Amino acid sequence: MALELGQGLHVAGMRIIYVTSRWSNGAFSKRLDDLGLPHYQIRLGFISATLTFDCMRMTADQLMHLPKMLFNYWRILTRERPSSIIHTNWHHLLVLWPFLRPHRDIFWLHEVIPDKPRYARLFRILTRRLRCYVVVSQAVSDSLSRIGVPASQIRVIHNGISDPTAGFNTEDRGSTGSDIGIVGQVGAWKGHEDLIEAFAMTVGHHPSARLHIFGDHDREYTRELVELAESRSIAERIIWHGYVSDRSKIYRDIDICVVPSRFEEPFGLTALEASFFGIPVVATRKGGLSEIIIDGTTGYLVAPQVPAQLAERIDQLLESSNLRKLMGAAARMRATQQFSRERFTDDFCRLLSTIHQPEVPRLRTAR
Repeated sequence: MALELGQGLHVAGMRIIYVTSRWSNGAFSKRLDDLGLPHYQIRLGFISATLTFDCMRMTADQLMHLPKMLFNYWRILTRERPSSIIHTNWHHLLVLWPFLRPHRDIFWLHEVIPDKPRYARLFRILTRRLRCYVVVSQAVSDSLSRIGVPASQIRVIHNGISDPTAGFNTEDRGSTGSDIGIVGQVGAWKGHEDLIEAFAMTVGHHPSARLHIFGDHDREYTRELVELAESRSIAERIIWHGYVSDRSKIYRDIDICVVPSRFEEPFGLTALEASFFGIPVVATRKGGLSEIIIDGTTGYLVAPQVPAQLAERIDQLLESSNLRKLMGAAARMRATQQFSRERFTDDFCRLLSTIHQPEVPRLRTAR
């Protein structure tokens, strides 16, 4: 999303500069180079109160490099004199605290914030040093309101993406009409266990049905899922693809996309990508998913952690190719009209125009 926004603002005539962390694998910086977007790298990490080895190690590393990192960030501000800075990580906000200015700094928030006292205290402090929060869904906005952030400080701008179907030929689809897919990191919070249970309820009616699982996965959790599939006698119907970067290779092989999240999805990018490809989505009513999917029109929404409801909706879609086509077409129309990169960029441009100064770059801090 950071790349989508940067490219969109660049096309709109704004000068965009990224600030990225050196504690990364370099892939993001390479993509910026490939796109011709200027960027700086500094040792921007985080300071954590969590007493795990990794958190303590990274906190110690950040503290050791903190003076030089702050000096380098000050030099960037002095050289570029940005009128707006869009931050993407509240850990970075804490590290960059001395430089936050309420007329300039914006927090672009992609998380549903827990309703806990420590977060209320943290965001009460941050609010005094920020111009506003830009949130990716009403679900994220509601989470901020619950911890006391004033509505006047919150702007909802739904994410938007460039159409991923460019050059995609629907005749190249490798799906059979009975292919179900789940896309994204494999973890308990994503509801893979619920989908496997639902799939087991479905295969009796649809002997040719297959389940495709795309995404990086934890070996231990994947082993548990494989054992569950074996216990339900459906292991041979499940295809594990691992991480696939090419979106078209994912969505050409599935007829139905399932997003069975157990946690509050801040937005639901997978549901949006599937919609662009004209694929109906069955998802849980968690977080921002209900802002992408219109229940009964572009897909179905079900209760979380209720495999029987998932199975019922999947079964309906598998039974009717006409229903899949109608919902898929409606999903694509909604995606292109409501979630395009152009709309997304226009919304940000309108926000930034309130603090616009001609010929002054916008600076982003990215993970």
